[in-house]
Amino acid sequence: MHITATDTSHHQELDAKPPPPDPGRVGHERQQGDLLSSQGRPPWTGVPARLLERDGELLAIDAAVAAAGAGTGAVVVVEGPPGAGKTTLLTAARDRACAAGMHVLHARGAELEREFSFGVARQLFEPVVLRAAPSARDELLAGAAAAAGPLVGAARPPSHDCDCAITADALFHALHGLYRLTANVAVAQPLLVAIDDLQWCDAGSLRWLAYLGRRVADLSVLVVVGVHVEHPGAHDELLAEAIADAHVLRPAPLGGASVALLARDALAADPCDELCATCHAATGGNPLLVHALLQALAEEGVVPGADEAARVREIGSHAVLRLVRLRLARLAPEASKLASAVAILGDGACVEHAAALAGLTHGEAAAAATTLGQAGLLALESALSFAHPLERAAIYEAVAPLEREAAHAHAARILASEHGCVELIAAQLLYAPSHHEPFALSVLRDTARAACSDGAADTAAAYLRRALREPLQTGTRVDVLVELGMVEKLVDPSAAVEHLREALALLEDDRRGARVGRQLAQTMFLAGRSEEAVRVLERAIAALGPDRGELRSRLRADLLGVTLLGPELYPIAERQLRAIDPTRLEDGLGERMLLAMTAYCDARRGRGRDASADRAELALADGALLDEEPGTAFSYACRVLVVADRFAAAAAAYERGLDRARARGSITSFAIGLAFRGGLAIHRGALADAEADERAALDAARAGGVAAALPFSLTYLALALLEQGRLDGAAEMLEQFAQDAHAFGDMPFFLLVSGQLRRARCDARGALETTLEAADGYAATGQRNPALAAWRSEAALAQLDLGDRDAARELAAEEVRLARAWGAPRPLCRALRVAGLAEGGERGLALLREALAVVAGSAARLERAKALVELGAAVRRGGGRSEARTLLRGGLDLADACGARPLAERARSELRAAGSRPRHARVSGVQALTPSERRVAAMAAEGRTNPAIARALFVTAKTVEAHLSSTYRKLDISSRMQLPKALTHPADGRRGAPEGA
Repeated sequence: MHITATDTSHHQELDAKPPPPDPGRVGHERQQGDLLSSQGRPPWTGVPARLLERDGELLAIDAAVAAAGAGTGAVVVVEGPPGAGKTTLLTAARDRACAAGMHVLHARGAELEREFSFGVARQLFEPVVLRAAPSARDELLAGAAAAAGPLVGAARPPSHDCDCAITADALFHALHGLYRLTANVAVAQPLLVAIDDLQWCDAGSLRWLAYLGRRVADLSVLVVVGVHVEHPGAHDELLAEAIADAHVLRPAPLGGASVALLARDALAADPCDELCATCHAATGGNPLLVHALLQALAEEGVVPGADEAARVREIGSHAVLRLVRLRLARLAPEASKLASAVAILGDGACVEHAAALAGLTHGEAAAAATTLGQAGLLALESALSFAHPLERAAIYEAVAPLEREAAHAHAARILASEHGCVELIAAQLLYAPSHHEPFALSVLRDTARAACSDGAADTAAAYLRRALREPLQTGTRVDVLVELGMVEKLVDPSAAVEHLREALALLEDDRRGARVGRQLAQTMFLAGRSEEAVRVLERAIAALGPDRGELRSRLRADLLGVTLLGPELYPIAERQLRAIDPTRLEDGLGERMLLAMTAYCDARRGRGRDASADRAELALADGALLDEEPGTAFSYACRVLVVADRFAAAAAAYERGLDRARARGSITSFAIGLAFRGGLAIHRGALADAEADERAALDAARAGGVAAALPFSLTYLALALLEQGRLDGAAEMLEQFAQDAHAFGDMPFFLLVSGQLRRARCDARGALETTLEAADGYAATGQRNPALAAWRSEAALAQLDLGDRDAARELAAEEVRLARAWGAPRPLCRALRVAGLAEGGERGLALLREALAVVAGSAARLERAKALVELGAAVRRGGGRSEARTLLRGGLDLADACGARPLAERARSELRAAGSRPRHARVSGVQALTPSERRVAAMAAEGRTNPAIARALFVTAKTVEAHLSSTYRKLDISSRMQLPKALTHPADGRRGAPEGA
């Protein structure tokens, strides 16, 4: 079979259609040619290349190169329509970077490579890694960069014959690995990354660029990309994200004077002003069209004159198409066939494959390639590539649509017969009609599995969607549907739901149906379709029957996880709980999950503190929950320990969980674990530590797409900021929750913290209304324990502000009763403190003394500080100024140690009223450190190197150095050897911060 170009009207506008596919070669360095070819000359004229009217753009590039060389990176986008001179400016950027001593990497996007997993990233880094000496390669792939090894030439992990799956963790570690590889390449010398035709970039590489762009300011890395965004594409949202924070250069069309200068250089006779003006009007000043028009005029022998203006307008904006056809028409038929074949195969095609597709012998194809090269249409290299993408577009669009599809199918057969790269075969299949090709299905599925190994969910999904178009037997169709649904969970949950639902409907095996149903339910939950998820889980549980213990237990635990937080679904959770006997739960992950969930449910209801905490510790004992994804049962078990005031056991469990998450590379468990450990830090009074954990959790959750962690980290962070007196920051976090995370969050907790914020802003009425709304949510989901749902004391404080002491007494007394029944010191102290404020007088003073006594030996430092300050204030009002000063000084010390600034200022105010002169707030020392500084300093104090800290915290070594320099200044020390002593807290001997990542 061979293909030929069919005639189309010369009035067709090239840029009115999307660009044709270009399979290219992964890792192949293409010739860059816009106005400049590899020899530095315009592709279609004999005159020297000129960078006309680009002084402003070149100045901006020079400034960005200088800044990157000084350590401040950036992303620069050169944006414009085809032919505007984007590649010329990218070439200029590369030349200037080379002159400045930068390491330069460059790549080019192509439409078919949009479905290659990290194709552009591989073009950039494969040559660097593969050409490096073994020792240098080890340095490039050190630390987190090792995750990028399989993407850039290291051995790919073997694929398995199980359901194709991908997680947020795989995607995150691919992105972070490429980011760390970029940083490692830039260590020896500043780096320029130049990418042309970014609009045709693959999804994985776009995600990496977006990830890099948010961190590039800390690297000696300049990213310069060329892009035109006139045509909608498959990855437009990712493209927008990748260049969201970039400096954008939009080269303007050439003016009339520049077009006249080029015309006088290109045409043999001196053109008149009218002809030059017509050339400018016909091309709109587009540099590429100007050159193509002038070359077409020269080749057609047009004599420059005013009477040729009509001829100029006829060629006009179709100059590229006209010039390509003019040249092909003058060549032998073999040249036209070969050009069409290369357009189908894409840049980087080998002569043998192009010859087979065109129906030519190897000798005929070689001669035709030479002819095309001499005509300026193909680059004269070992692989066949067009001089410019628009040339390829002209030839590709000239092939009739049905013939194009058949040609892609033929190309796939040729590549498969020679055992070519499976990604190239799959790329051809994407544009080919479905056939009974014996190799098609296996190639598409194998390529999808390889993409999963790379963390490229978008790519895997594209190949599997194409696989569904093949004629499939029922069993095979189920397999492909499940594989597709699993990879779509990350990139398109709604589509994943439909494909998994279709697979489930076709399945007859109950056990596999239950597994697929579990994945479907999790996906529905992610898509905000909780009620449908519940129905799927209930059907799966019923189908299994009582004899399928382990899988059935996991499904029941999932069902509890979905139904516990929603008022409409909570009755289902109650029915499940009544059917579970925790004393009969045995070993195994499913049983441990149920053990943790039932312990948490009892804790929510405020019954059996010791029994619930013992059950939670048992669930955690063998470590089985550490490997459960997304870690819901593990998190609930730890929360039981927190609300039972078993802080040390909870902290140890969180540390084990975070260590396991790092070892497994689980960004999901990492983000969720940090979010809840931050909540524990608030209870312990370590507000800066809590802030550090929550900000790290937010960074990880956003980078890894872990939506489940966002609502908890946002709400806990708001609470930590509120206790520090940073009300605007707290409000910002709660606003983010309301906008983005409410579908997954604990709404009553969000409302409770929102009520606290309103009260802090002196809006007592709004605070009471919001708190009572939270109370309705807690009641609807069976939450009575004030250790989790302290809404009564919060409402009582609002009632006091409003002057309704009776209502405040009633609410506070009920919380005291519930807190005594639960028995944990922290919530009981809070309840007694608020009850003392509501009662007043001697009765109130007695309650405040009891509150302090309850937490005397507790690690709940913040609650102890509040009890000291309130008791001191009450004693001072009763005339006991000496005792009041002692209590208030203790409260001030603890408040300062916790970082609770409003509480500390309250203590100072009361001390002044008691006749004392309190010390000023600390502006240096440990308390002056920011959360990030505390976290970095604590890790450095443990002996970790700067690169190790950077890898653990997902930041750059430059950021670590900046944090340590600031820390040394605030602590008045000169080296990391002094950190352990300087960070020891004077109040309780505690380090300044736990490891935050």
